[in-house]
Amino acid sequence: MAVPIPARGEPGGLSWVSGVLMLGVLVLVDVVLGRQLNGAYAGAAVLTAINADLRRTAGVAGLTVVASIASGVWNDNLGERDWAVRFATCVLICGLALLAARANTARRERLVRTTTLAQRVLDALAVELTGARTVKDVAEGFVGHTMGALGATSAMVLTLDADGVLRTLTWHGRSGSGADHYQEVPLTSDLPGAVAVREGRDVHYRSVKEIVAAFPDLAGYYATDRSLHLLPLHRDGTTYGLLAITFPPDLFTPHEDGFLHSLAGALTSAVRRGVELQDHDAATQRTVLLAEASMTLSRSLDMDTTVAEVGRLLVPRFADWCSLQLLRDGRLETVSLQHRDPDTTEWARSLMGAFPTRMDAPAGSALVARTGQTEIYPFIPADLIEASATSPEHLELLRGLGLTSAIIVPLVGRDGVVGTLTLIHAESGRRYGEEDVAFLEAVADRVAVALDTAATFEHQSERLAGVTLVAEAAQRAILAPPPARVGPVALSARYLSAAVEAQIGGDLYEIVAGPSSVRMLVGDVRGKGLGAVRTATVVLGEFRAAAASTGDVAHVAREIDRRIVPYLPDAEDFVTGILVDIRADGCFDVVSCGHPAPVLLSSRGVVEAIALDHSPPLGLGVDPVVGRGRLTPGDRLLLFTDGLIEARSPDGGFVDPAPFLPLVGRSDFGTALDGLLASLKEAAGHALDDDLALLLACYDPEGATSA
Repeated sequence: MAVPIPARGEPGGLSWVSGVLMLGVLVLVDVVLGRQLNGAYAGAAVLTAINADLRRTAGVAGLTVVASIASGVWNDNLGERDWAVRFATCVLICGLALLAARANTARRERLVRTTTLAQRVLDALAVELTGARTVKDVAEGFVGHTMGALGATSAMVLTLDADGVLRTLTWHGRSGSGADHYQEVPLTSDLPGAVAVREGRDVHYRSVKEIVAAFPDLAGYYATDRSLHLLPLHRDGTTYGLLAITFPPDLFTPHEDGFLHSLAGALTSAVRRGVELQDHDAATQRTVLLAEASMTLSRSLDMDTTVAEVGRLLVPRFADWCSLQLLRDGRLETVSLQHRDPDTTEWARSLMGAFPTRMDAPAGSALVARTGQTEIYPFIPADLIEASATSPEHLELLRGLGLTSAIIVPLVGRDGVVGTLTLIHAESGRRYGEEDVAFLEAVADRVAVALDTAATFEHQSERLAGVTLVAEAAQRAILAPPPARVGPVALSARYLSAAVEAQIGGDLYEIVAGPSSVRMLVGDVRGKGLGAVRTATVVLGEFRAAAASTGDVAHVAREIDRRIVPYLPDAEDFVTGILVDIRADGCFDVVSCGHPAPVLLSSRGVVEAIALDHSPPLGLGVDPVVGRGRLTPGDRLLLFTDGLIEARSPDGGFVDPAPFLPLVGRSDFGTALDGLLASLKEAAGHALDDDLALLLACYDPEGATSA
């Protein structure tokens, strides 16, 4: 709190000394010259009253009266007529000086009080309004600190809307249930706030008696006596609203009305700044949100996921409430309802079926569904809420939500309107404008396309159920789970296909027990679908045949390359592959044919990528260079396809799998790959966009001996 600066004449000031000196000079003249001046002694009290407070003025006046009496003594005319006239004049002037001093003291006290209050309010608001980004934030911060600093009984801010109605933006210290009738104040009404705004001037009532005398309908509204101050928020020919404050009686006098006017001026400036910031933030959010909607809504083919994404995108950045309704059997069915507060969302969803939309309603989502035209409500009048209610209970519920603005956009699919998207502002106090219409229609177009695509996919998924079963059988036959162990090597594999409708793609793996080792292949066929399945089948068969020979893995790769060429659909097709040969002593050979190198995982959590020279993919003519290494008991080799390193995060960047790999080397062998897949999906935030084959081999010679 700022410390007020002492006014002249307060304790410690020397302004009273001039009055004492003047009195001394007059007394000296009276004594030396013998000219009786006791009537003029009062000039000392007058001089003191100009600058000093009442206490010091009274002191000088007292000395003046005593000196005037003493003048009659040394002039030897005490009690005579001439002395009496002068003495009476002195007393009268001293009395007037005391009255003037009292008035000056009161004025100074009011000035100090007003300055102190202003400093308190400004200090508090300087901190509070720095972070305010909306008009509602500005009003809440202003009213809250004003009540605390000024001792107000109540304070409210109302905005003036285009329909000529003052609507409450924030109200502290409401006076009970009767206040509900004054949430909206038409300018045509006979109410104090309407009068102040209509006439464009500050209006002050010093007591409830004055209020009731001017507005009889308010009799009984105020439970205790108070003053009422109505201050229009007006600047450059535009009225933004009204500040209404009440105080205990006599707390603010007419002399301080100017201070209240300045207070309203400060609020007007803050409101204008809030409008500018609010508009700027909304414009920025529109650009960001439209880009995010385009990317997010196209990512999923699941209806429930798409519906949930709509609410997540728009709330709370662009709405306090978001409702998505779809036309089903000629009626609007609410499929999603989202509020900025999770608890309120759950409460609202529990009531979704209780108040069905009337399809013949003259306004709201029913009208938008019928006409296919966007409806925007920059403000929500009481009659619109009444028209939207389906029952008295529904009306009471709607009134309690504090809705301030709404926009309803049609969702237009290939066959016409398929539903509506309703966005509402409430607690934030924000308003929708015409600039929001085109943006939200663009969002609605993307929502409609995503919903249409999801619905089509669901329909096609049902039709492809039989194909799916066949594909699953093919997957089990082609990529059967590997044996738990082959010689000294424990094995685990996982396959994940991105081709949902076929449940299988072109990734492959196989394990063969060679003459003196365990041989493994992980590969990826260029392309997807039945052609990729056919090529994968050929590659697996040729690997089994070539791996049974005595040649090294480079020889096996060359044999596969030679044998599959006649089976490739065209000259540009190929298969990437990684081949590994693990012997009983833990030594291993590995070759890469255009495929990512395997990763060595130790039981201590150390991760090491195998360094390899890469040859072209299989089918394009290969002559690979063999890489070599050695496994100690417990070491694991992870072979994988590019689905592991090409998964994308929600922002479009690649997911780095490196942080997930140490755990694969330390965790339980049977579930290690499940943990890796779970971490990858969580980081991606959605279904993977590419097939993924994983093969994990653990060198475990002791297990082979015990087996």
